[in-house]
Amino acid sequence: MSISQRKDGRWCVKYKIDTPTGPKWMQRSFSKDKEAEAKAFDAEATYDEPATSRPTLLECVLAFIKEVPHADHTSRCYEWLVMGHDRKDGTHAVGPAEHLADKFADALDRRDLTSFRDAYLAKGTSEATVQLGEQKLKAALTWCASEDLIPINPWAKYRALPAVHGSHQGTLEDFQKVYAYLPEWMRWPCRVAMACCLRPGVAELFRLRWSAFNWRSGTVSIYMPKVNATKTAYLPERFMTEARARYEADGCDGERYVCRNAHGNAVSRDGYRDAWRVACGKAGVKLPFYAIRHISATEMLARGIDLAAVAAQLGHKDLTTTGRHYAHALPSAQKAAAKALPDCTTFGADGAAQTSKM
Repeated sequence: MSISQRKDGRWCVKYKIDTPTGPKWMQRSFSKDKEAEAKAFDAEATYDEPATSRPTLLECVLAFIKEVPHADHTSRCYEWLVMGHDRKDGTHAVGPAEHLADKFADALDRRDLTSFRDAYLAKGTSEATVQLGEQKLKAALTWCASEDLIPINPWAKYRALPAVHGSHQGTLEDFQKVYAYLPEWMRWPCRVAMACCLRPGVAELFRLRWSAFNWRSGTVSIYMPKVNATKTAYLPERFMTEARARYEADGCDGERYVCRNAHGNAVSRDGYRDAWRVACGKAGVKLPFYAIRHISATEMLARGIDLAAVAAQLGHKDLTTTGRHYAHALPSAQKAAAKALPDCTTFGADGAAQTSKM
């Protein structure tokens, strides 16, 4: 039903069997040179429809990541939430929602959501990370409801766990300090991330291809696996000039990655994280790589750019999302708006003066 490759190269197949007490999910591992055998076993265990008309949480999640495109690491994250994973020493790491995997999705209630949160927090995870995991499960359930696999998303009415994303904060000055110590192959991705207002990481930044650029309109289309949506961002003219030159240097090959490592290959998660960590250490600045997106939004809002326009650049469907996370950047825009009021209020005074002369 589900096949994945672990970091050590082993292939892992999740499949379901019937037992006297009901269906049970099992797991079988194959060595890294047994890919064909693993896929053959997976094909035999695969089924298209749930065993019953009431799919379980696990079945909902697996159906979601099978039918909806996601980055590989995002799919693995979904699997880990409901199935856990096997460690190299042979032990099993329990996923925070694994105890709910075999429960019918339409029977999930508030207590189940609370137990998922508690299990996740018990692992020493931050509330922000728990919130992201909760959002993933809700996204899978919402999709299943839209596909009539379940009547409704049973968790839709429950508010998300409050979390402050303080780790994403950062200033342009801090970024400039870190930028000075970055190798050239990392500086270009930083400029791409800031110009495109995308989420810096493997899913959006380091898998962005030249084919996503529209040179005539000066835009780029970016698929966002986190929210399963595509956004169109308008790009600065100076950045477009540099990007076009790099595109032509790549032989106008639209399938090449826009950002690559020093050897011209795809950038790995460990590769960019190590480079960023070293630069932060040399600069004496504690700044997460994700802060680039935060800084882009903050700078636009601080310069008085309309909230709706910033939301569109970021790919936010709801303006409240932009306002909630970047409200601190709005006061300067409000001050700029206030400066226009004296000119406006003179209309009233001038009108009163004109009336008194009549």
